[in-house]
Amino acid sequence: MNDWSEDLTRFDLSDDISIQQADPNDWGIYYSIYYNMEYNGFFKDQGLTMNHWRRKFWIYKGAARIGGVVIAPNVIFGLFFIPPFNEESKVMKLLKQALLKWSDRTKDITAYEILPDQIDLFSRAGFWPGEFRCRWMQRPTEAFTMEWDDDLKISSPELCTEADQVSLTNSEEISKLSYLSYLGMIDGVRRKQTSRDWYTSWTNQFTQESNEKLLLASSLVYDSTTAQLIGCCLVSLQDDVPAIFNITVAPSHRGKGIATKMLRRALSVLREQDHPILRLYVMQGNIAESVYHNLGFAAGPLEVQRCYIPALTQ
Repeated sequence: MNDWSEDLTRFDLSDDISIQQADPNDWGIYYSIYYNMEYNGFFKDQGLTMNHWRRKFWIYKGAARIGGVVIAPNVIFGLFFIPPFNEESKVMKLLKQALLKWSDRTKDITAYEILPDQIDLFSRAGFWPGEFRCRWMQRPTEAFTMEWDDDLKISSPELCTEADQVSLTNSEEISKLSYLSYLGMIDGVRRKQTSRDWYTSWTNQFTQESNEKLLLASSLVYDSTTAQLIGCCLVSLQDDVPAIFNITVAPSHRGKGIATKMLRRALSVLREQDHPILRLYVMQGNIAESVYHNLGFAAGPLEVQRCYIPALTQ
């Protein structure tokens, strides 16, 4: 088995099984058909291009293309097989052996977003299923009539540039609101938050995934009396489709319909911009899931957000 190298385009996993770097667009066509039909149907408008920087690989048995995967040291996801190939366990065993050879074993080896039809395959290979289940939800954009309470002030976030670094003007108060809002909630537990540092970095990441038009669909909600930020909805772009990057409401102001109104505002502005769909990613058990359901968001299949082979302990 070859050692991992960013310069190699082919890795021999055994005498007859290899992976070979694929053209992302060609790979995406096969992925959009063979990954999981329920999941693929949910994303049918998109084609599942998986437009990220990681390399995509075909899986070959001899000269026959039998599947595809995204794999790198410590990471695997997007695994699919092309019928009539049915030796999935054999290939999974070889992929695991490659990961064990290539990876930094002081860190976990992680498989992301494992769908129901593959959880047994990964489990039999020794991946531990994570405790959290998530799903995508989506709905068509729509024009809503907006009525806000008089004691609230609503605006869109703005960007500023300092020392060639682009950031949100309100990034500090947004990260503070996110930290305090998620404290003790299921999202905060999942992220294993211990300080605001993670939320500061996460908020700064938003500027790389949004644009000026999507900022208009994003919302900052202030208490007019205290001038305190009590609600935030940030809209990003994922695979050319608007998606909720972060939505949160201060604990002191929950139950007043603020999250619903921020989502309606986003749907209305996106409709004006001719975006047909808005998506979001939600964890099973998040109390906001009922808000999304009541707003007409349709749910995709549940997925295990993370399976992993634990790091070796010293």
